Amino acid sequence: MAEFQELIKSFDRIRDYMRQFFLYGFKVRGEYGEKSGRTYDNERRRIENYLSGYIHSDYTSKGKQVSIRMDSKQILSNPLYAAWKSKSFTDRDLLLHFFLLDLLSDGSPRTVPELCDDISLRYGETLDAQIIRLKCREYESLGILRSEKRGKSLSYQLAEPLNLEKDTQLWNVIQNAVKFSSETAPFGVVGSTILDREFLSNDLFCWKHYFCVHTLEDEVLLTILSAMREHRFLSFENRSSRSGKSVQLTGLPLQIFVSAQTGRRYLCVYFPPKRRFNCLRLDCIFNPRALEICPEYELHRENLRRNLPYCWGVSFGGRSRMETLCMTLYIDEAGEGHIINRLRRERRGGEVQQVRENVWLYMGTFFDTNEMLPWIKSFTGRILDLQCSNQAVLDKVTADLKAMYQMYGEEEKDERKENNG
Repeated sequence: MAEFQELIKSFDRIRDYMRQFFLYGFKVRGEYGEKSGRTYDNERRRIENYLSGYIHSDYTSKGKQVSIRMDSKQILSNPLYAAWKSKSFTDRDLLLHFFLLDLLSDGSPRTVPELCDDISLRYGETLDAQIIRLKCREYESLGILRSEKRGKSLSYQLAEPLNLEKDTQLWNVIQNAVKFSSETAPFGVVGSTILDREFLSNDLFCWKHYFCVHTLEDEVLLTILSAMREHRFLSFENRSSRSGKSVQLTGLPLQIFVSAQTGRRYLCVYFPPKRRFNCLRLDCIFNPRALEICPEYELHRENLRRNLPYCWGVSFGGRSRMETLCMTLYIDEAGEGHIINRLRRERRGGEVQQVRENVWLYMGTFFDTNEMLPWIKSFTGRILDLQCSNQAVLDKVTADLKAMYQMYGEEEKDERKENNG
């Protein structure tokens, strides 16, 4: 039987399992139908190794439920970075790594044949020249080595390290900036790796709202941003989080949107056949691949900028391109000025007008007013009148209010009867 290996070979698989554990901790072993039970056990053991101290188990009638529990007030470094810092390698990869660094530490450049000879003479290992050549190219791309032309051959030597004067004010500022960005910026694992190199850790910052799970999407995000920078079309697999079905799509990536409430990231894509913009969840995108360059990229991006003021969230609507909503609110101006300030601050392109004393009107035109429902419901108890060109939105609000009244209204009646009795 093959031994269990902690190192990652397929990050897409570990990303999917980590997300399932992190977001959907109510599942049990039998509900993972995509792979075999042994695969599930191996991935679970990897996650438990990476996230020891954060794993929580519950036993229910369905079986053992394993989930990840974290308190953002106590986390100073994203524990999910451990998945990025693990990779698969062979014994020869490990030996060659130290052979090359040791040989080139004297500062003398060497060609691949010279490296082969020195490894054989000094360490007694015979390695194929093509393997060494590929490893040198890989390390050059990573910035570990640099090459220069020597005759008809390339010679390699260690790249010069970044020279910074430590124990200075600038060095302290740089450290603090890296500590902050490693937990807040996309690709924060880069900052975390820099801190590891300097034997440092974030000991200054913590966050009330900490969306650490989204680091699992950074590999996909890197490919998307590269395609955006080069103005290229993108081919990718979009997997539904509800049904699990996958569809292959091709479109033009234009912008990344980030939710300030959940940290969830969306990719805004333009689909030429439909001539429509659409936003897709980044955690549902797999296997992105850059295609040919789009000569009209800036034109489509400018069209997106003109459409954004009519988006309440990330939806560009359905059949009806524009929907209008009018909401009349009762606000006690003497004691609830903060509600008026909030209405003006969160209007997102809508208009706020005072109708008369203590009565305020909000009007807005958007692609999809259905996205406004959570915001509208936050004014429950103050709404005097609500009008919308999308009847489904009004029906949804009415149904929710009726359900709430059925849950709480009857209790109030019973309490009044008891008090009167």
